[in-house]
Parts: sequence; structure tokens; C-alpha cells
Amino acid sequence: MQQDRGSTHTPVRQNAHMARQLRRASWVTAWAGDRSVQAGVAGASWSVAGTLARGLLPRSPLQQAVATGVVATAHFQLTATAWSALEALASKPGARPTLRASIIVAAGAMAGGVAASAATAPVAGRSLPAAAAGTAGRIVAFAGLAGGAAACWEELLQRRLGLRPGLDTTLVPAVATGAAVVGFSVAMRARRAHRYGIVEPQRHAVRSADATTMIKAAGLGVSSAVGLAALMVGEQLAARGLERLGAKALGRDTGALGSLVAHGAVLGAMGTGAAMGLQRLTAVVERRDDVVEPAYPMPPTSSNVSAGPRSAMPFASMGKEGRRFVLMALSPEEITAVTGERAMSPVRVVGGYESAPDTAERARLTVQDMIDCGAFERSIICIGVPTGVGYFNYTVAEALEYLTGGDCATVVPQYALVPSALALNRTRDGEELTRLVLEGIRDRIGAMPVGTRPRVFIIGESLGANIALDTAMVPGSVSGIPVMTELGVAGGLYLGVPFRTEMWNIWRANPEAVDPAGVLVQVSDPALLPVLSDGQVRHLMVVHDDDPVSKFGYSMVVQPPWWMGPAATRPPLVPREAKFRPITSFILATIDLLNGMNSRPGTFARVGHDYRIDARVGIERAFGLSTTPAQADAIEEALRRREQQWATRRMVARKLDRARRSIEKTMEEWGTTVADVDPTVENALGPLSWFGQISGPPGS
Repeated sequence: MQQDRGSTHTPVRQNAHMARQLRRASWVTAWAGDRSVQAGVAGASWSVAGTLARGLLPRSPLQQAVATGVVATAHFQLTATAWSALEALASKPGARPTLRASIIVAAGAMAGGVAASAATAPVAGRSLPAAAAGTAGRIVAFAGLAGGAAACWEELLQRRLGLRPGLDTTLVPAVATGAAVVGFSVAMRARRAHRYGIVEPQRHAVRSADATTMIKAAGLGVSSAVGLAALMVGEQLAARGLERLGAKALGRDTGALGSLVAHGAVLGAMGTGAAMGLQRLTAVVERRDDVVEPAYPMPPTSSNVSAGPRSAMPFASMGKEGRRFVLMALSPEEITAVTGERAMSPVRVVGGYESAPDTAERARLTVQDMIDCGAFERSIICIGVPTGVGYFNYTVAEALEYLTGGDCATVVPQYALVPSALALNRTRDGEELTRLVLEGIRDRIGAMPVGTRPRVFIIGESLGANIALDTAMVPGSVSGIPVMTELGVAGGLYLGVPFRTEMWNIWRANPEAVDPAGVLVQVSDPALLPVLSDGQVRHLMVVHDDDPVSKFGYSMVVQPPWWMGPAATRPPLVPREAKFRPITSFILATIDLLNGMNSRPGTFARVGHDYRIDARVGIERAFGLSTTPAQADAIEEALRRREQQWATRRMVARKLDRARRSIEKTMEEWGTTVADVDPTVENALGPLSWFGQISGPPGS
């Protein structure tokens, strides 16, 4: 009885299991059988080859995995959406296109897309609309190829050969289509490398790594693939859901047009979500940067810096970087120990971003703080335009203080307290603030006796260089270096000028338009310039050949940049065999941006966006200052040593503070304090002990 009952129920359970399997297989087959999915998979597969091209700087295996995943995801979405649009053109309302209609529209898309790309290619580098049209043509052409191939594969495998629909007859052929294009692309790249030669062959596309890193990269690559698959499925589910809702609302099948609208809506929702996330990230970063660091807990005691005894500038108004800057000023004794000559206390002024909500009032407070700290009693006043987070390079400030024997004042007017990437929409505020501060300085100096007037210079690095140069771009009037002269600026040093700098871009195209006197020059190494005679100054831009910040551009999503033109015209260190690819080149350039910022405390190198190695020589060549060879060597050694010491102190203070807070939290959970148990330990954790030691100057 028991056996009969078991044999009766076993087939029932097996049938239920088979039914579930069939339902699952039917759902997967339906998803994979969608030609827009197949076209998207082909597009994702094709895009992989472009991510393996060399960039300005080598990438890590982890970065390569991320780049491949992001590029493949973007191309899946674009190709799938484009083919949905083409299907909508090839079908009647409420119906799906026939095979013949699909092939016809695919052929038309390929022919039209190639023609559009070829027609716009000669002017794409000069015209963004033309570049966008050419990119759209490329996408449409490949969507036609991928979608047409999917239709042909379906006809061959399922109708002619009678194979059942499944992954092997849908997605596998789509991957094969993409792989065929990949093979052609790789072969063409090798041909270009053989023809034009390889610049800096030691700079590989991907840096070599140990076994652990490669395992992590492989894991990340798998994760990216899984994430891509999840995104593809999610996008399809969302699009299909919207399509069903639309059909239900209209009371009829919307066909291929409904599919296009649904895909477009999902893409728009993704963009909106990204924008909202960026806004939230900006707010979080601003709050985080307003925290007082353990290594810089107390206001300075020097009378020649902001927030000191003579200053009315609040210590809390200048953010983390401003507090660092005023506490790291060199003393006369430290300068003398390096240069061997008598020195005075340099002045450091920070116009705190939170000192006033109004730009004009912040400029007024900055100039007043200069008066209070003795800035106008120095022979050189340097406006140090900061980056978005309010940071001005300590190495540059120290180099100026060593070269002048402390007879200088460095003024940092802050226009934001967020990283530069999040402060790009605030550069106009920075230009206005810098211009107002310069006007205030000019008016103050104009009232001084002629023999006592200091010279005014300006220095900016990265986004600071962008703002420093564009301060001279005044709409509706004469712009450029003449404006700098009118503001009383004698000379300037601009390190790592960003791609978005208006004055730099005009100067590259037509130097006389912004520099009629010819005093603005650009080099990759300031040591290449001749030494100036006494009293001579210049405006000097230092831009490394492999600096991605100067070569990046949002337009690279669709438009080839100026530095990726014909191989023979490319700047040094730009790979000649690399071909511009819309979207892909933009993603690789974004990774180059991250790698361009890499630096180690105390290790200066002329690579990417690291300009510490150019600080001393750049100031000398721009401002007409000089040193003996022995002094130059001593200054360079001191700059490296101090940076490493300060970085070490910040790291130690941060870890000690974390340990102190952990101990205090544990003791609070126990219902007591450290002092209740052992006052000696409490003293060891207190600010008079280790905080005071850590926050003192190097060597103290």
C-alpha cells in the first residue's frame, strides 16, 4: 500500500517540477527571444574591444573590469533602444515587424548610419552637433547590423533548421555577431600600431599586478557581468511593464512603438536618479568637510595668519583645508634653516567660505584680514586660487615662502567646500570672488607710497588655475591678460590647466585674442624656459603632456577631442594607435582622471596631474625669483620632507583619534570613564598629550 501510494505521487511531483521548469524556460526564452535584447547583447559584446585600448595612463585590472562593465552596459542599452526604434519604423501600428521588413530597415539603418558618420567626420572635431549626429549614425548603423543579424539568425536557426528557441539560438548568435566585430577592431588597432609606432611602449593599457589583484579583478569582472545581466533583465522587465500598462490604458497592443517609448522612459528614469544622487552626494560631502581634524584641533597662535590673534576670520569658517593651510605656515627659523639666509614670518590669509554668505562681503572680509595679518607689509602678495574644496597646494605655498625668505603673503579666497568635481557649477562664483579680492587689493595698494607697494601675483592649480585664468574673461569687454594688468596682477603661474578653462581654449586657438603682448606661455616642464632678467615676469601655464585633466572633456561622449586627431598631430605621450570611440573613450578618459590624481607624500614626479615637482622652478620662471644651486637643492629636499612629515602626522592623529573614541565608547557602555579607572591613561588620551604633539610643526 505504501509503495503504491508512493508510486502514485511521484509522477505528480515530477510533473509539477517539469511544469515549473517549463515556465522558467518559457520566461527566459521569451526574454532572450526579443530581438532588441539580442541586438543589445551584440552591442555590449562589440564594445569590449574598445575598452582594451591604451589611455593616457595605465589602468589597474580592477579599473579595467569596471570600464568594461560600464561600457558594455551603455552599449547594450543604446543598441537595444535603437533597434526598438528601427522596429517601430518597420512595423504597422500594434504589430511586430516581419523578417523581410526587419532586414530592409536594418539595411537602411546601416547605409544611413554609415553615411551620416562619414559625412560629419570632417567637421566633428569642430562642431558638437555634427559629432552628435555622427555618433547617432554609428549607433544606428550597428543597431541595424545587430538587429538584422538577429533576424537572420532567427530565420536560419529556428525556421530553416527547425531548432527550438533558446539561449543557444538567440543570445549565443548575438555574442558571435559582436565577437566578429571585435576581431575586426583588434586587427585594425594592430595595423595602426604597426603603421604609426607605439609611443611610450612601457605604458600598457593595464598595469601588471600580482595574483591577488588579478583574482580580485576577475571577481570584479564576474560581478560586473552579473550586474550587467541584472541591469539588462531589470531594464527589460521595467520596459515590458510600462509597455503592458500603456497597452491596457489604450485598450490595444502598442506594438514596437510602445516598446520604444517604454525603453526611452526607463532610460530617462535612470538619468533622473543619477542627478538626484549627485545632489545628495554634494550635500553629504559639504557636511563631512566641515569636521575639525584631530591633527588641527586648535586655532593658530601666529599673528600673521587667519584665525590668529590679530585676525577676525573665524577658524571654523574655512573648512578642513583652510584650517590646515593656516596651521602649516613656515616659521622664520624653518626658512633660515633651509636657505641659510635671514627670514621673516610669511603671511597666510584664508577668506573662509562660511565667513559670509555674500560673495562681495566675503571679498571685503578677506581684504580686511590681509590688513590685520600684515599682508600689505610684504613685498609679494600672491592670490592662491584654491580648488573646489578650498585647498591650495601646501608645496606651492612653501616654495614661495622659501624663495622669498618669508617676505610674501599668500591669500586663499574660498568659493566652495566640496571636491572640484562637485564644484564645477560654482566656478563663476570663484571668478567673481577672485576679481573682487584683486580689486580690493589694487585699491589698497594704490593708496600706499610708491616705494612701499608690493607686487601682486596669482597662482592656481587644477580648478584653481581654471578660475585664475577665467577671472580675466569679462563678458562684453576686453578680456585676457589686459584684464590681469588692469587688476594689478604682475604675473601668474597656472598648474594643470583644466580642459574647461575658457581663456586657455581661446588662447590655444588664437593666442593674440587674449594675450596681445605675448606674455602667456605654456610648457610641460618650466625648467625648459629661460631665466628671466631682474624685474621681468610672465604668465606661465605648466601642463604635462599626459595630464588627463587638461585633455578630458564632457563632449568626448560623442566628439573626438583635439588631442586625438591624426596620429602625426597628436601631442607627446598620447597613444597614436588608439582610435576615438564615442562613450568608450569618455569612460577611459574618466579613469585616466582618477589615475592622474595619484601621488605619494614626499615623492614628486612629472606624471599626470601631479605638479609638486614644478612648484619651485615654476615660481622662479614666472615671477623672476632665483636661488643658488645649493639653495634650490635644499628647498626641494625640504618640500618633500615636510610633505611626508605632515601626511604622517595627519595619519597618526586620525588613527589615534579613532582609537580614543573607541575606548571612550566602550567605557561608556561599561558605565564608567577611563579617568575613573586610571587617570594616567586619561592623560595619555587627552589633547595636552598626543594632540599637542601631533599638531605641532614638523621637527617640533
